[in-house]
Amino acid sequence: MMSISHPVIRFPLILLLLAFAWWASKTGLAGLYSFQANSYLELWQHQRMTNPQYTITDSQYQELRQKHQQILSFTHYNGDFWTSFAQMQFWYLYNTPQLTLKQQLQFKDNILSAYRTAISLRPTWPYTFADFAVAKANFGEYDAEFIEALNKANQLGARESYVIHTTLELGLAAWNKLPISSQKVVANAVERSVTWQLNDRLNQKERIFALSLVGYYQKLTDVCALMTTVGQQKSNCPTTKPS
Repeated sequence: MMSISHPVIRFPLILLLLAFAWWASKTGLAGLYSFQANSYLELWQHQRMTNPQYTITDSQYQELRQKHQQILSFTHYNGDFWTSFAQMQFWYLYNTPQLTLKQQLQFKDNILSAYRTAISLRPTWPYTFADFAVAKANFGEYDAEFIEALNKANQLGARESYVIHTTLELGLAAWNKLPISSQKVVANAVERSVTWQLNDRLNQKERIFALSLVGYYQKLTDVCALMTTVGQQKSNCPTTKPS
């Protein structure tokens, strides 16, 4: 049996250790830069809340963008960092009124592209699909891609509260723009919310959240017609006659 000091074993082991050290250093730097980038954004958001007229300069934005590009150059395979890159760009777009129409359209393309990359890297992560659906809705794009993102988020994260809340907020607002298949997804999210089984306080909170939104958008009759559980129709839908 060869010793670990034998060149046949030692050389590949050294290469493996060097590769791991290289990967760890890149990952560590990406994490550090991500912390710095998030700190900048939190500071600017706080300043915006304190003074709604506050805007960051183009040079400040370019510095932050460069920081994100460094992060992605180190860990291009990390879907979370691509999502953060998209969210940072959207924040700047939303909070910078002096951008030209051409600049706004370029930002939109870059944001959606970053989300698509994040999805390709984490195709089973429901939160990314939900975030992508939010971005599409913010741009008024209730198209096939929006519908697919909303549906996929619910397939992958049916019991995730963020997915349910996002589905209710987006789906009820865009109800008339959705095909019947997606309306059923929204109705099912209402159903999951009102039947949440955590504890009495949280159950009631989820129920109020869902039914308040349904009432606000005046979609009670529509939602009840698509609910799949008869028992829930009877208890939550006054327009439904008991059998």
